[in-house]
Amino acid sequence: MNLFFSFYYISLISVFFISCGNQNPVLSEENDPAYERGRSFLKTGKESEALDQFLSVTRRVMNSPKSHLEVGRLFLTLKSRKDPFSAIYHFRRFLFLNSESQESEMVKQLIMTAEKEIIRELPGEPYSNYLNSLTLKEENERQKIEIADLKARLGLPVSSVQTITATTKTTAPSAETLGQSEVRKPVQAQKHVVQKGDSLYAISRKFYGDSSYIDFIFQANRSSLPSKNSLKLGQVLIIPPKP
Repeated sequence: MNLFFSFYYISLISVFFISCGNQNPVLSEENDPAYERGRSFLKTGKESEALDQFLSVTRRVMNSPKSHLEVGRLFLTLKSRKDPFSAIYHFRRFLFLNSESQESEMVKQLIMTAEKEIIRELPGEPYSNYLNSLTLKEENERQKIEIADLKARLGLPVSSVQTITATTKTTAPSAETLGQSEVRKPVQAQKHVVQKGDSLYAISRKFYGDSSYIDFIFQANRSSLPSKNSLKLGQVLIIPPKP
């Protein structure tokens, strides 16, 4: 009798471990069907539907930094569902889950943009002077980078950038210093010929490393693009320098 119960007990344990071993592994973010649907919706310009899909991924998959990034970007740019508070939350979740990402600096800038949106919507605009000072500071930093890049291309010492910046204030380097033709030349702008399967989503990923510049590319090509979904094979798009 004892032998019978021992055998029965061992059988139950075996069945338990076998059933545990047959359970499906935890689904990764990129293998989640909702994530794939979200990307497909983005490619066709259906941003609201894409937002719903990426949100569903963040609720079910603990480690979903890419979905958090897309949700944050859409909450910041999608006019019909704009929510800078939620955008900041999802951007911070991305940084928490993927702190070593090359996109970290870009995401931090997006958080600052969302914070400005919140401040700008406060009644009476109590922080308008603060926002203006931030904008001027960002423009100054961007100008320094652009001038340094231009001088590097011309083979000039980059260390003299501070002097040029101080004398030009909010304008580009003078024609006498760098040459009028060089100042006007869009040294960073690129062109892209639309190929089969292209979308603004894919092109943004290719040139900027993420999909948050769809509107940026669209605005630069408004003269030839009636909508975000009107790409044509062989069409030449202007890819502006990263802001």
